[in-house]
Amino acid sequence: MTVYSDSTATRNRQARNREAWNHGVWFAPPADRANHPRVREALELVDQSQIELHPFFEVAARSREVLKVWVSQELIVTGPFTQHLLRLAARIDNVHLRAMVAEVAYGEHNKLKGATAERSHPWLLDRLRASVGLAPTEIEVLPETRVFLDELAEQCAGSMLRAVGALGVGNERLLVPEYSAVRRAFEKVWPDCEFEDFLDANIDEDRYHSALMARVGTGFIGDGGDPEDFFDGARAAIESRLRYYDALCARCPVNA
Repeated sequence: MTVYSDSTATRNRQARNREAWNHGVWFAPPADRANHPRVREALELVDQSQIELHPFFEVAARSREVLKVWVSQELIVTGPFTQHLLRLAARIDNVHLRAMVAEVAYGEHNKLKGATAERSHPWLLDRLRASVGLAPTEIEVLPETRVFLDELAEQCAGSMLRAVGALGVGNERLLVPEYSAVRRAFEKVWPDCEFEDFLDANIDEDRYHSALMARVGTGFIGDGGDPEDFFDGARAAIESRLRYYDALCARCPVNA
């Protein structure tokens, strides 16, 4: 027979557990409020970046080979990006905020058809790879892509608010004008390529995804989080992506 001790140490441990556990942290719905001013300012950084006017897209609109390079590097980025979303969701205690991030991650993966995530963004991208005639053996990680991924990992390893800003603004929201510019390049130089499914899925869905992430950021700030973390994460991710395109453009032939 097991004898359960009601010792002072046991009672003290139970008291500490009760004090440490907070029902509201896990279950309280976030207040229905407008985005925090610093969140709105972070979102404005996307328009201010004018990423869609980056010279890389002018070069890409003249060269199928440059577009193939772009596709090859997006293939390398897409998996780690979706994994960062899943890791962020797993870090969040509050069920409602966690569900918002999980919904963004689900949107990136979508429904299974049999054993295939055929409408997931990574799989649509791989179909684009096949359409441009890019063999898996041709794909190599360029130095600027490795730097971009390292910087994204660093941003996501910081505070949760910094990760939300980096992923929600510096990636999801930034992607809308960025991929719109890529779409125009494909329309001009490779109109018979099957680019619409991948690019349109991202452009259409990521507006909603970024709005969800903005609400997550506002929720954390409302619970006492530092709004500067969100803003700094967004700014750092945008600057990182612009540097990535600077380096990618530098390796393109001048007369492509």
